[in-house]
Amino acid sequence: MTKKARRQAQLVEQIAEHLLAHGLADCGLRRLAEVAGTSDRMLLYYFQSKDALLAAVLKQISSSLAASLVQAFGSRPQPPSEVLLHLWTMLKSESMAPHLRLWLELSARAGRGDPLCVAVVSAIGAEWINWTAGLIEVDDSRRRATAMLMMSVMDGQAMIFPQDLAQGDCTIALLAELLALRAPT
Repeated sequence: MTKKARRQAQLVEQIAEHLLAHGLADCGLRRLAEVAGTSDRMLLYYFQSKDALLAAVLKQISSSLAASLVQAFGSRPQPPSEVLLHLWTMLKSESMAPHLRLWLELSARAGRGDPLCVAVVSAIGAEWINWTAGLIEVDDSRRRATAMLMMSVMDGQAMIFPQDLAQGDCTIALLAELLALRAPT
């Protein structure tokens, strides 16, 4: 790894911590430079634009979370009801709260048409759907749709009850029950 690549990785890590703690509200280039202990000009040297920097940081956050999920779930196909309940339990954990807040903020900005957020949410959403589809034991013809349903319901519950996800437990339990009824025998 080159010296420049090492420094880029270090900057991404520092700014990722900041975004997880504070969200996107305070992410002007000068503020991000301050957080990283450098200048805004140096950030532009390493990343060419603020959008390129944020895209790299958000990709790192997503990749780190994905690695945690792979470790938690492994790669053995599982019944969708079990995957759903396990994911929901993880989503409600305190360690996931910063990721969830950032995801909801990105989704809201994407909904308002922010081009960077649209691109990031689309890419991350597709990755999560593909990962989920690859993990669940469902007929191939229904795999992607089932993964999309699972992710949509969890996202919906998180949007409706962002401060108290436990209020979505009954909805998640009902979906898990319905998925279990459709499970292959």
